[in-house]
Amino acid sequence: MSTGLANRVKTFFASGYDAIKSNGKRGVASAVLKQEDDQLKNRDRDKMSGAGRELHRNFSIVAWAIRKHLDYVTQFDFQMRTGNDDFDVLAETLMHEWSRPANCDVAGRHSLSKMIRMAEGRSLIDNDIGVMFRSQGRLQAIESELIRTPSTAEPSERWFNGVAVNQDGRAIGYGLHKRVRDSSGFEFVKRVKASNMVLHGCFERFDQVRGVSPLASAYNSFKDVYEGIDYALAKMKVEQLFALVIHSANTSGHGDHTRQGDGTYEVDMGKGPVKLEMDHDDDAKFLKTDNPGSNTREFLHVVLGMAIKALDLPFNFYDESHTNFFGSRAAWLLYDRSCHAKRANVLELLRRITVWRLRSWIIEGRLTLPGGMSLRQLPFEWVPRGMPWWDPAKEIKGDLLAISAGLDNPQRICKERGRGEFEDNIKQIAKAQAVAAEHGVEVSFAVNQIEGSNNDEGGGNNSDD
Repeated sequence: MSTGLANRVKTFFASGYDAIKSNGKRGVASAVLKQEDDQLKNRDRDKMSGAGRELHRNFSIVAWAIRKHLDYVTQFDFQMRTGNDDFDVLAETLMHEWSRPANCDVAGRHSLSKMIRMAEGRSLIDNDIGVMFRSQGRLQAIESELIRTPSTAEPSERWFNGVAVNQDGRAIGYGLHKRVRDSSGFEFVKRVKASNMVLHGCFERFDQVRGVSPLASAYNSFKDVYEGIDYALAKMKVEQLFALVIHSANTSGHGDHTRQGDGTYEVDMGKGPVKLEMDHDDDAKFLKTDNPGSNTREFLHVVLGMAIKALDLPFNFYDESHTNFFGSRAAWLLYDRSCHAKRANVLELLRRITVWRLRSWIIEGRLTLPGGMSLRQLPFEWVPRGMPWWDPAKEIKGDLLAISAGLDNPQRICKERGRGEFEDNIKQIAKAQAVAAEHGVEVSFAVNQIEGSNNDEGGGNNSDD
């Protein structure tokens, strides 16, 4: 084949996507496509968990980012929705009592809300976490590294990093291990059925079996910033050892240092603050008063801004002065939208736990199903705790206008604002009115009129006043 023909054939079959081409200025795209569990397995999973734990322990910004994420995605209140008031109140009371540390945690340390918060937190730090249902009606958390493939696993079985799956990829069991005392090794304990444990984590691919933290993509950036801050602080401390720099033609001595024959100075930094007396033509160029420089600070902020995007956190959460009120409000609305899918992941864990407890209470006779209902038909809800109004006078008026126009309803607004259940609020208002009437006090909760005003938007000039 001629050279010209070969080039035309090569050009014809070449890809039209620049993303896979290399021009020597960037890395070559990998053609090795693996299952996600093969990208991070065994020792590599342990290293990833170790990296997350070290950053969480030592870098306050990582710990803060995780706490902020948890504030938005792990706070819920239980509501039974059968419409049978007696059943709903009893079920909610049982859930409230069981949620206490001594009742729900096998170790008796944590309430249900705390366990849910910790489970989501460990899924970010350790990639995933197991929550096991114990026979005595309590939960046991199984940390990520304790779920491992047993050495006794049969070759015919399909195991992925401690999870046994069937031919469809559905989890059927987990290899539970314990730590060997005074050792970094693990000892196999038992195999746990998948129906008795929930593996809670972040999953981004259809065939993924073990979770991978979204923070994994930001670990290197966090490490670089953490180390950069350490270096900047060390440099600042060294520079602060110098109290004064003097240019002098003095030939009788040079203060706390000695001038060498080659024109350099020997300085003992271990003595503490040092006074430099230097010859007229000498200087200490390495001394600086702007450390770290503004460029360095701006770059660190850029890197941190990119890193916290692993959790979709807006930068003004980290630096409240970064934007104004309206910018903060817009950033929060966008962030809250990104939390919907994250809350859904936590809600699935809560759903599994709730069905398990309801079934137990029905079997024990503590709950009697309403007529015509089965366990699967019982409606319940874990309601996310909403955000209060930023500017109550304006936002409440807007909510009332939306209700009047049929664009919203009181129940949803109560949920979104974290103001409890609308029906419960009405009952409490009626009770307050009854108490007031009993004592001859007139109380009114009515809103007389909903209308706009010159002060409604943006703090503009009230030129009509």
